[in-house]
This record gives sequence, C-alpha cells and structure tokens, in this order.
Amino acid sequence: MIFTPYPDEMEKIHLIQKYNGSDYSLLRLTFTMIDKNNLDANGILRDLLFNAGIVDYEELEHGGTKGKETSATLILQNRTEKVKLKFYRVANSRGDRRFSIETIKQKAKDQLLMEGDLLYFAITKGENGLSKVVIVNLTRNTPTDDDFKLHLGFDDVYTLLEELRPKLEEIVHSGYHNNSKGVGAIAPKDVGDTLESLLGIETNNRGDADYKGRIEIKSKAGKTLDTLFTLRPAFNDTPIAAYETNDRKRVSAFARYYGYDSDKHSGAKSLYITIGSELAPQNNQGFYLEVNEESRRVELRRKNTQQQKSELTAFWLFSELKKELYLKHPATLWVTATSRTDGDISQFKYERIVFSRSPQFTTFLTLIKEGVVTYDWRGYTSCEGAYSGKNHGNAWRIKAKRKDDLFGSMETLAI
Repeated sequence: MIFTPYPDEMEKIHLIQKYNGSDYSLLRLTFTMIDKNNLDANGILRDLLFNAGIVDYEELEHGGTKGKETSATLILQNRTEKVKLKFYRVANSRGDRRFSIETIKQKAKDQLLMEGDLLYFAITKGENGLSKVVIVNLTRNTPTDDDFKLHLGFDDVYTLLEELRPKLEEIVHSGYHNNSKGVGAIAPKDVGDTLESLLGIETNNRGDADYKGRIEIKSKAGKTLDTLFTLRPAFNDTPIAAYETNDRKRVSAFARYYGYDSDKHSGAKSLYITIGSELAPQNNQGFYLEVNEESRRVELRRKNTQQQKSELTAFWLFSELKKELYLKHPATLWVTATSRTDGDISQFKYERIVFSRSPQFTTFLTLIKEGVVTYDWRGYTSCEGAYSGKNHGNAWRIKAKRKDDLFGSMETLAI
C-alpha cells in the first residue's frame, strides 16, 4: 500500500531529502502491527532492500525462524538508536512478506513509535561503505535539520549550481533575448531552446539532465503544467498489441484505435487528452491511471461503460518510470519567462528561477493517485493504411504548484 503523508509529514520528508536524495518507503503503524510486531513489507520497501543487497524476499524460505536480520538506525531528536530488523515470510501458502522491529512494544510505551505514526525507511551508506537502513518517525520525535545534516550528509550538486549562477544572473539582468531559432511564430520549445543557447548548452534530445548530466533545465512562458519527462508505455497483452503486431508502431496505433475524428486533419484520428487518476481522470474518453503496486507498474486503463468494467490499454513499469525520473531530474532549474514580439522575431525575458533536487519516486506514485501527476497524449494519425500523422511528445506532467511535493528540496534562487 502506498501511504499518503499528511501536510506536516510531507514537510518533514522535504527536510530529509535536502540531505538524503535516495528513494524511500512509507509505512503507517497500526495497533495490530505494534501488538503483534508483524509489519507489512510493501513492494517499494522490498525493492529498496533488494537493490541495496540487504535482503531478497524471494529467496527466503517460509517461516518466521528462517528470516534475515539486519541492523538499522532510528534517527531521533539529538540522538540515534540502533534497532534490529528481521525480514521474513509467513509460514502460509502465500508466504506473505513481513518484518519486525526489535522491542517495538517498548518503543510504543516510550512514545517513540506509536499507532498512527508514519515511518520513513531509506537506505544510506554506513562508515564501512555498506548499505544500511535508516528509519525516521515523521509524526513525532522528528529529528532537526542539524540531526539530518549530521547523520545523512550533504549533496555536492550545489557546486554545479554555483558554476551556473553567474551566467544565470547575466541572463536575468539582461532583459529580453531574441528567439534562438530566428524569425517565426513562437513554438512551445523555443523558450527552453533559447535559454540553453544562452547558457552555452547544446540543444538536443539527450537522455540525461542538460547540464553535465546533473542539472535539468526547464523553461516555460505561461501558466501551463510542467513537463517532467517523456516515456512511451508498453502494450503487452492489451487490445493494441492484438491490433498492431509491430511494437514500434503501437503509439500511432493507439491514437487510431482509441482516437476521435480530427477536426483539423481530414481523414485522421486525433487523441489530445490529459489522463489522471480514476478519481480525477481529466478526460472524456474514459481513460485513467491506476498504480498497481503488486505488479510494479502504472496502468493506463479505460472504462467500458457498456460492460461496467475497465480494460488495460497500456502500462509503464515502476523500474522504467523511476529510471527516467531520476535520470532527467537529479536536480532541476525551473525557469519562468515572459515573451513578446519585436518586429518579426519573438523575444524572451527570464525572470524567476526555482531550483529543485532529489525527486522521490514514492511521492511520484502518490501524486499520480491524487491526480496531480498526469500523462498527456498528444497526436494524430491517419485512419487507415500506413500511419501518417504526428506525435507531439506524449509526456508525464505535474501541476506547477505541487512540484515542491515531488522534490526533496525546492528553493527560489536570489538572482
């Protein structure tokens, strides 16, 4: 289960991520968890443990006595406490994945870990260079900024930011800049291409972040959603896979299969929609996103109103989404601009710069469930025969006012 933090708990996650940019897992304690010392090892936590080489649940034999123990650090205000964790599978046919926290009942009596508390689990490197589990109670006894700085360290990405700062200051204080492409109407990508040109960054469709692979640069003029990244879905075992056998053509096939008659392109099918969660779908075609934790994927589903059920139309694996999010946004400069036209050339004035770092994949999934992170399908294609049309770049996007929830650290630069 993906636990949603309350606003005050989310603020504490932001504070933690200033010092530890790694992914995390959340677990809200119940009375039964404390009373039985039997906690659910959800899929995200299991992935963290597996990737860190701490435990592979799939290799554990069923039975509590056949589990694996490790030492973890509970970070408290002005101190830390070592605790033993035991990871095991229940002795039933399913082999439910569980873990226990040493002396959890005593910790409840001491009001360190109590019913309703939201626990944060992450992996850091110990002094010996080996991976270790750290635990923070986001609801009570939360450590201070100094505690996190002492026990979690600091990210050196700020050094790269300082390299960019003089150029950014010059650009901001120089007023309007001509569109780098020259004359012509403004295209959405022009504001970003012009900024990268001014910064001396080669404009291309590189896979990692724009500046030295560490800092992504996003710029826009207007109050639109912020684009996070583009990533085509998979179509295995969906109607599209049956409709189009060539995987490379399935994005176009999707628009043809599910699209509507285009008003602008005669003889074509268009699909220009924003897709949110089931509670906030944001389109009239019945599409919505569903986070399937057990299958480790985000599913693009479509309601069939006649049959009163939904069908899987496409999906993205957690691993692929996480890889792309971290690859594109280890740190990001979000630059807002205003535009104007001077004769036959457009110009941009860059005004406000916000610096973010450490996106959190668990939060990314939570925001999908809330309808804050959405997927845009933008394109059209011919109705029959060879696919002929245009894909404008289907992309994952986020509401501008909620970026501070996704990233561990957000600050407006004084420039």
